[in-house]
Amino acid sequence: MAIRSDSFIATVKGMGPVFRSVRGFDRARIDHVVAAALCVTTELQVWLNPSIHDRVAAGVAGLVLCAAVGARRRWPLGAVVAGVAAVSAEAAFGGALVNHAITSIPAAILIFYGAGAFLGRARSWVALASATVGLLPQILLSRNVVSNLFFEPLVLVFVPWLCGRWQRERAQRVERFRELSERFDAQRERHASSAADVERIRIARELHDVIGHCLSVIVLQAGGARMLVGSDPDRARAAMSVVERAGHEALAEMRHLLSVFQTGPETGELEPQPGLANIEELVARTRAAGLETGLRIDGTPREVSPALALCAYRIVQEGLTNTIKHAGEARASVRMSWSEDRLELEIEDDGRGPLKLNGTAPGHGIIGMRERAALHHGVVQLEQGSAGGCLLRATLPLRPEGKE
Repeated sequence: MAIRSDSFIATVKGMGPVFRSVRGFDRARIDHVVAAALCVTTELQVWLNPSIHDRVAAGVAGLVLCAAVGARRRWPLGAVVAGVAAVSAEAAFGGALVNHAITSIPAAILIFYGAGAFLGRARSWVALASATVGLLPQILLSRNVVSNLFFEPLVLVFVPWLCGRWQRERAQRVERFRELSERFDAQRERHASSAADVERIRIARELHDVIGHCLSVIVLQAGGARMLVGSDPDRARAAMSVVERAGHEALAEMRHLLSVFQTGPETGELEPQPGLANIEELVARTRAAGLETGLRIDGTPREVSPALALCAYRIVQEGLTNTIKHAGEARASVRMSWSEDRLELEIEDDGRGPLKLNGTAPGHGIIGMRERAALHHGVVQLEQGSAGGCLLRATLPLRPEGKE
């Protein structure tokens, strides 16, 4: 028994391509073949049945009814009208095609199923009503009025029409669900792509802010060490120590930034991001790198969210990095001014002046600072300072922690 079951299952699986090929046929052509087969069998029944008196009328009615089966997809309403008219006209001559030619029954079922499946809602109801009214003369002229009153309107008309409507509405629901699923998939892909773009921009900004500052210090100190290595080895060694320390800091910041991509048990606890408390240390590192830098705090510092604290730190870091890279021989100052509703940051130097005054367009660092500030409804301005150098001013509105 198991062997036979396995053989049967294998046979059914082997028939899969055959079933798929059958579903791929042109269904209108299948209707034509079915219509031709019904027409032949109906005509044989009409002309060979001795109980039919008017064979010509019955033959014409059977021919029209079967031809309507072949046209039910292209002209579903016309097929219903033609089929009902032919059967009713044949009944007016005293015939009863449905009673004498059994193959006319599946033909009528196929026609009314097509009216439900291939017509819109309004025209489908029109086809049902016209079919019901059009068959009344045949029913009333028949001998078995009571049985025909139940059989023809219900079995031949309403039930096939109802099945056709159900199939059409089911197909429409499937199509709507498919379109909705495709729309959701496309929307999800757009959101995923947008999120990926935002994340790439964020990572690029972090790399620029974190690594750019350390690399600027390294380049500056390495250049100074190269010029002093012959004349003042002690100062050259001190400069190289600063280079080494800046390199270690860059590596540590890089590991911290890339640690968010790690998964699994080897992922360690992330260190907190720098904030306002680390600005003094940042100024000290900048001073050790060779840029004379001062720090001034006005007002009473307030508790802010970690996101706003990181934003302020990065703005100060980028301002000092730009001073190291572009100001030349200069001194810098950082001023933090606290008020009830905002925090103002000013990074000023007495060097060559703002980048735009030097004929150079602001780079990614300035754009990144403005984007960071805009996330907190703040602004960043770059202008000429009172000493002729560059003045970077950032205004960040203060909000209660957790209300960012």
